[in-house]
Amino acid sequence: MTAFPKRLLWWGVALMILGALAHIVSTSAALQSSIISEPVGNSWYFWAFSPTLIIIQNAAFPLGAALIGASLVIRYLKQSQSALPQQQTERDEPYNNC
Repeated sequence: MTAFPKRLLWWGVALMILGALAHIVSTSAALQSSIISEPVGNSWYFWAFSPTLIIIQNAAFPLGAALIGASLVIRYLKQSQSALPQQQTERDEPYNNC
């Protein structure tokens, strides 16, 4: 695998892990803030922390999956492109002998 598709694959995996970690942190922070019965304690979570984690979750999973898919497509296209000249020369050989 060449460097660019491999880099895309690792970025995609890292974003998927980041999305999973954001989901875990979001769930645990929500549980912790629900245990605190003070309205002041909940406000920092609901106004600052929760929207940030939701944005990370909603962006990291689709972007990570798209990068993983793009790396696989680029790898496939590069492999088929490198095999293309060999296939064309094999098809052209009978015509060159005439």
